[in-house]
Amino acid sequence: MKRKIIKFLIYSSFLLAIGLISGHLTFELLSYGRTIEMPDLIGKNINEAQKLLSSNRLYLRLDGDEYNNYVPQGYIIRQDIKPGYKLKEGREIGIILSKGPRIKDVPDLVGKPLEAAEDILKDMGLKINKIIYVHSRFAEKNIILAQRPEPLESGGNLFSVVVSLGNFPEEEIK
Repeated sequence: MKRKIIKFLIYSSFLLAIGLISGHLTFELLSYGRTIEMPDLIGKNINEAQKLLSSNRLYLRLDGDEYNNYVPQGYIIRQDIKPGYKLKEGREIGIILSKGPRIKDVPDLVGKPLEAAEDILKDMGLKINKIIYVHSRFAEKNIILAQRPEPLESGGNLFSVVVSLGNFPEEEIK
């Protein structure tokens, strides 16, 4: 009886050792491949990104595009794997491309009442994000004196305006 138990333990240990060695070798074979540091794709166009990724045996996947005031149209604004991250070759890297600013032609808001300017921008799907009020001897109250971006500049959907408070109060003029 003792002999059967010892034989059983020896065979079980042998099978367990073979299983562990087989598992380790299988894992090594499946994870075989070069480890690569993820390059920074942000600010690159799609051709530059494709060349950079293919030289590292990685693949490009376009996940979409969105408006961006700071990155020109056709350039990458986000990637799904952060730069510097270690990964195996053969992976697909998702990117988001910039559509550029939401609007191309900025309306001229200078000289218009603030309410009218807000309506113009609202019709374009935009809004004023910063208003600076100043006194002016030359403009009535609530008239736009300046804007950013300016009328001939190309786009952006973040508007800042300077609005008149009207003439200075009487006590400040003296």
